[in-house]
Amino acid sequence: MEKEVKRHYRAAALNIMSSLCSVASIAFCVHLSISAADIRSRVVGLESGTAERTFIQARGYPMEDFNSLVQQRVDELLSQRSYENFAKIRNARQAAADCNCPPGKRHYTFPYL
Repeated sequence: MEKEVKRHYRAAALNIMSSLCSVASIAFCVHLSISAADIRSRVVGLESGTAERTFIQARGYPMEDFNSLVQQRVDELLSQRSYENFAKIRNARQAAADCNCPPGKRHYTFPYL
């Protein structure tokens, strides 16, 4: 009789634990879906230009200084990006006019090896 009672309590404890894990996983999934929907709506708002812009100001740091730092960084990134599209200047290779070989290292083949 005592073994049956222990088995009953053990089964009940396992059922309760599995139920709690299921409820916790469902709650976590709901939380993630709400967060993802919020982020998605923010991105759509930013892309369309209708979203309100929220600025987080650091303590002891004026907004004008922050704006100037951001503007400097944006200018740096834009100047780096503009150099990527320039054509690269390459020198003509020094080869005889009758040479039709492709550029690069010469590979010699020896028929006796």
